[in-house]
Amino acid sequence: MKKYKGIIFDFNGTLLFDTEQHEQAWRDYVKELCGREITDDEFRYCIHGRTNADILKYFLHNGLTDREIERHSEAKEEVYRRLCMKMSDRLHLADGAYELLDMLKAAGVRMAVATSSGRSNTQFYIKHFDLWRWFNQNTFVYNDGSIPGKPEPDIYITAAEAIGLEPSECVVFEDMPSGIESAVAAGAGRIIAVSSSLSQEFLSSVGGVDEVIADFRDEDFRKRLLETVNE
Repeated sequence: MKKYKGIIFDFNGTLLFDTEQHEQAWRDYVKELCGREITDDEFRYCIHGRTNADILKYFLHNGLTDREIERHSEAKEEVYRRLCMKMSDRLHLADGAYELLDMLKAAGVRMAVATSSGRSNTQFYIKHFDLWRWFNQNTFVYNDGSIPGKPEPDIYITAAEAIGLEPSECVVFEDMPSGIESAVAAGAGRIIAVSSSLSQEFLSSVGGVDEVIADFRDEDFRKRLLETVNE
């Protein structure tokens, strides 16, 4: 069994199954902004895993100033957060994630997050899910405007550096093609896809994916993962 030294998690759609809320927020906002619907392929390849700046440039054909991007981005995220709070009694990390994170922390496994989410959503997640139980301001790497978005490799390289490792020494959890492409380009040692919204069959066909799981509930999977990263 090959050994690794750390784990990097994508967040949305991986640790938090919120794809439905993000999709609805984008549907509502793009319909208002552009007067059209978003296709399934656009969600899969042009939205999920990408930064709001890249998404807005796609729909508005790059004709935006930085200030306009910031304004549109925050307006969309306000819609998203309202949708999340409407389901507050069901707003929790993915099944088995709490147990997995607690187990990894107790074992001293180095962990980081690499998310395309911006600052306002990140602050929302930190507060709502008490994420400092497992991460800190250095190991929760988010889209602060200084890192090229997925599928570029930079965010996974940065997250690995935050825990003192090379990407090749890390197991990465992802849920979308753009994020998987980013992890592959960074040279991640092992990539595990989470089928929170895309089928296991589809994710198994994406280049670079070593394993596909539905969530983190399987105790045998958690134990096996710990064996691969427990130094």
